[in-house]
Order: sequence, then structure tokens, then C-alpha cells
Amino acid sequence: MKKLLTAAALAVAAVTLSAPPALAVETGEFHASGIGPGPAAAITSAEKVARTFARNTGWLDSQCYVRASDVRSHTSYYSATVWLFCQR
Repeated sequence: MKKLLTAAALAVAAVTLSAPPALAVETGEFHASGIGPGPAAAITSAEKVARTFARNTGWLDSQCYVRASDVRSHTSYYSATVWLFCQR
């Protein structure tokens, strides 16, 4: 009986030790610039370009979000830079 319990304990330990590792998380970051007649239009323009970069490397739109943006005012237009963060 003692040998059977020892064998069972070793089998459980072997299964526990051979468990697969936790899944790794893949991330990606993209940034792009855009221009527009107003701040929102400039950000939208820059986001479209950043999402195009992300799509071209295999990311889905649902896996990405705008992490930050920066808008600058110029004489007759606005420019923006958008940083896109992706995770799967």
C-alpha cells in the first residue's frame, strides 16, 4: 500500500511539473502623424495612419487602442501625433 501511495504521489508531481507554461502576451506599439482643419480631425487622421501600420503587421483593430496623442496648432491647420498600443 505504501509503495502504491508513493507511486501515485510521484505521478501527480510529474504531471504538475510538466504543466505547460503560461501563455505569453504579445504587444506592439505604433505611432503616426496626421493633419486636419481642427484638433479632432488631426487626431483622427493620425489614428487612421497608425492603425494602417498595425494592420499591415497583422494586428486587428479590436486589439489596439490609442494610448496617447499630441496636437499642435499651426497658422491654418492642426497637426497631431498618435501612439497606438496593441496587445494579444
